[in-house]
Amino acid sequence: MDFRKQLNETQFAAASAVNGPLLILAGAGSGKTRVITYRTANLIRNHNVPPFCIMAVTFTNKAAAEMRKRVIDLIGPAGEQVFIRTFHASCVYILRRYGKHIGIPSNFTIYDSKDQESVIKEILLDMKIDPKKQKPSAIVSKISEIKDKAELDSRDNSLFFPDSYSFNFAELYESYNEKLHSRNALDFNDLLIKTVVLLKNSPDSLEDLQNKWKYIMVDEYQDTNKAQYLITKMLADKYKNICVVGDDDQSIYSWRGANIRNILDFEKDYPNALVVKLEHNYRSTAPILNAAHSVIRNNIERKDKQLISTRGDGEKPVYCSANNEYGEAEFVINKIQSIKHDEGLNNSDFAVFYRTNAQSRIFEDYLRKNDINYRIVGGLKFYDRKEIKDIVSYLKLIVNPFDTISLFRSINNPPRGIGAKTIEKIRDAAYEEQISEWEVIDKEIQFGGKIPAGLVKFRSIMLSFFVKHSYVPEKLKLTDFVRDVISDSGYKRSLEEENTPESKTRLENIDEFFNSIFEYENANPESTLEEFLQEISLLTSEENPLDDENTADPDNCVTLMTVHNAKGLEYPVVFLTGMEEGTFPHFNSSDNEEGIEEERRLAYVGITRAMNILFITSAEFRRSYSGISYKEKSRFIDEIDPSFLNHQVYSESNSSSQIYGGSFAGTNTVFRRTESTAGFSAGSASAEAKDFFNKINSGTGDSGKKENSSSSFSIRDRVNHPKYGNGYILTIEGTGDNVKLTINFNTVGVKSFLEKYTPLQKI
Repeated sequence: MDFRKQLNETQFAAASAVNGPLLILAGAGSGKTRVITYRTANLIRNHNVPPFCIMAVTFTNKAAAEMRKRVIDLIGPAGEQVFIRTFHASCVYILRRYGKHIGIPSNFTIYDSKDQESVIKEILLDMKIDPKKQKPSAIVSKISEIKDKAELDSRDNSLFFPDSYSFNFAELYESYNEKLHSRNALDFNDLLIKTVVLLKNSPDSLEDLQNKWKYIMVDEYQDTNKAQYLITKMLADKYKNICVVGDDDQSIYSWRGANIRNILDFEKDYPNALVVKLEHNYRSTAPILNAAHSVIRNNIERKDKQLISTRGDGEKPVYCSANNEYGEAEFVINKIQSIKHDEGLNNSDFAVFYRTNAQSRIFEDYLRKNDINYRIVGGLKFYDRKEIKDIVSYLKLIVNPFDTISLFRSINNPPRGIGAKTIEKIRDAAYEEQISEWEVIDKEIQFGGKIPAGLVKFRSIMLSFFVKHSYVPEKLKLTDFVRDVISDSGYKRSLEEENTPESKTRLENIDEFFNSIFEYENANPESTLEEFLQEISLLTSEENPLDDENTADPDNCVTLMTVHNAKGLEYPVVFLTGMEEGTFPHFNSSDNEEGIEEERRLAYVGITRAMNILFITSAEFRRSYSGISYKEKSRFIDEIDPSFLNHQVYSESNSSSQIYGGSFAGTNTVFRRTESTAGFSAGSASAEAKDFFNKINSGTGDSGKKENSSSSFSIRDRVNHPKYGNGYILTIEGTGDNVKLTINFNTVGVKSFLEKYTPLQKI
């Protein structure tokens, strides 16, 4: 079998390597799957390796199926004998056959997340804890987070247990594992952990597997965690025929256990390893790859390599700075429309990337306003997300207490100890009395026994909301009212106490929902809650589809997704949005260099998804739940060689309120700077915001330092605070011991300090 013509020089070098350890550093778009499958075919056809002696592991069923299909296409039915599976499926295979050596019967059950939650509920009841007050899904998430560390680390397990719970988490953790053991069940973490235990403690099992799979291949090696690293290392230890394929520059999953050191230290584990770099990129034009390399080369922890475009020159990426998030969204939609017209592209040729899911909302609104069909990858559309529907259910119930669906969605959300039996009794009482379910609660109708305390609390909360609602909009702003609902319902506090990655994402979405209320009220100062809810219903109603001709084609949509979900994909036109300090890089990663390097790799992944055209955007101001924030552009933009970028500054058109009419009209003018002043357009922002930001733009000399100030800092200096991290000086006021600095921090927003008593370092 001669396959030299099907591969480039470095691909051929990797595919033709046979024995010994092999590290294939496969850059973005360099054809790594092609190399893996051709190497498998080469081993079988040209070196007489039996197909059943080859093991190839990857991370997703989709990737495994694609790899299997390509191998079969190359060598025919013999390819079906190659062991190609995901890590977890491989572990199931091993444990079914050898698990008895460590006390795991072959007929074990695999528990998914719902099964795990059921076990946690049982344990909480055993511990005399109400499962309705401790969210089982959050506990399952915490167990999954610590399990690999606790089971694979030689230190005391108690070091990994959280102390933020009101109960003994170590006791719950031990009970959880005991229950799974007694039921002959394993969770997904156990599949990996128990396989490690088996290979360490059963030499006969290990040797049998080593003799079975004499050639090991690992895809996406940069994403392996400790257990996966140990499994493949032990399986390959006898023959050392291990081939790992990956790209350290695309290691972006440390939050789920991936360890970049696995790929960076491969040559330490195997000193005689052959290293092949796949640097020819078949996806992107040269200017896009130049911009990507300008960013990633700033990472210290990486293997030296640079992608070379096989497609030649193209358009330079464009960096656009907009006044605010509305200008950013308007710029993106305008570009989509103009490029579609000029280049004859379809909606499906465009992708909009963002760092967090909450950022999708503004783009969704603008796409709907312009009748552009879109889809969300890796998540729900904004108004379909659970936390948004939860908050809306409260608002609907406030407007209409007879809305039973909203009532029962809100009644125990967050948990108040109101169970299914209580709800059933409320329904029965309503039927018998021929009144609404809310009236049963409001009149405190007895329905067998004492009324639960949680129900009394819910009634009190709702009655207070009814009273406040009567003041909107005459005495109480809609935004202030909704803020109170989000807070006083306990929903926000519940998510904060949960403190999981999922709950943090939900909080970000609630923050963005509040922004949508602000926009609506800004455009409609006399707006009511009823009118806002009507607008939401019209936006989400399935009875009001877009009239766009593309709606009939669900595959012809603009794609919206987080950068994490974009890995492995490609699009002719990409918008990498929200490139600001605190957003991208995310503020959770800004306090250490390791976190910044992963954020930089994430930016690299986003840039290298673009095939032909790349737009990078940022906004100067953004509104959040806590108010208006000045945003400094991302450091990653400054890292791109200026010669590789075309720069644009975007200001919304004066007719934008007409273009984007209806309920969201006028929001584009918020924070808009006029050409004649450094202030704001009349009526565009609150007086408080105007005063604050006019201070920023007044009284500064050419150097940026406030006149007559004795400060050692200047406006726009970046500084570090020992508690709040990195920030950006907005204003400097006063003299001598009374110099006051106003600083916008990436983590907590705007704060003011007396310089004399504040330990700041200039960065």
